Amino acid sequence: MKGIGAVVIAVVALAAFGANAQESKLLQAGSAAPSFSLPSLSGDRVSLSIYCGETLSKPYVNKVRHTVILSFWATYCKPCQKEIPELQSFAEKHKKDNIVVMCVSIDKEGADIVEPFVKEKGYTIQVLLDPYTKTSERYGVKSLPALYVIDTMGIIRFASRGYDEKNPLGPKLEKVLKAIREGTKITVADDGGAVVPVDTAGPKGPKAGSEDAARSAKLSPKQRWNAIARVECGEPIDKVAAAVGVAPSELHAWYNELKKAASALWAADTAAR
Repeated sequence: MKGIGAVVIAVVALAAFGANAQESKLLQAGSAAPSFSLPSLSGDRVSLSIYCGETLSKPYVNKVRHTVILSFWATYCKPCQKEIPELQSFAEKHKKDNIVVMCVSIDKEGADIVEPFVKEKGYTIQVLLDPYTKTSERYGVKSLPALYVIDTMGIIRFASRGYDEKNPLGPKLEKVLKAIREGTKITVADDGGAVVPVDTAGPKGPKAGSEDAARSAKLSPKQRWNAIARVECGEPIDKVAAAVGVAPSELHAWYNELKKAASALWAADTAAR
């Protein structure tokens, strides 16, 4: 009977999410992350807008924008059980940084099955519940696990499917975050062998660009200099960018402009001597 039960669960899982990971069409990097408000195992509702986006929805709970690592999983998903410990280790490593990790369960039984499972496994990571799969559908999730990296302004920068045992998740996420902070472009291979782009250029379209320009225009030269000085003193670019309300790529551009100007002045002064 146990064997039959396992087969039934597998069939249900395949029917819900597709037998082939290639069928999963995740949202593209560079697009806005769909908003959501989901219950946690503690009973509280957690919204994406608490941690990232143009305007934080609950500044009395959190005043600083965060980068969000969002993972979709289920208790019956074996690869998910390998990925979550890595996400937990990553969350522990960055617990003092402006990074939050959320694991969204799509188990239809909700807390009844997820809570004892989490306790048995010893997971301490934040777990949210999506039993009707409304949120997972909005994120294009058809196979598990599925992972997103969302920047401080609520823009998807990285999306991948599956779990790759040969490539640890921690270093992959560090590479993605470094690319976002520095405004560089990289690609990361997912478990299916597909090359997944990491978008670091900011949201697409003239509207998004005009909004970034408007935020930048509100900052005085002194405010920009202070922000750059904080980066020069060792603060992460994404943390400083969140504090002043601009995209990390914008702050990175200021930083590069200042370096070029300083180099030009130094060259002119040297030539004058």
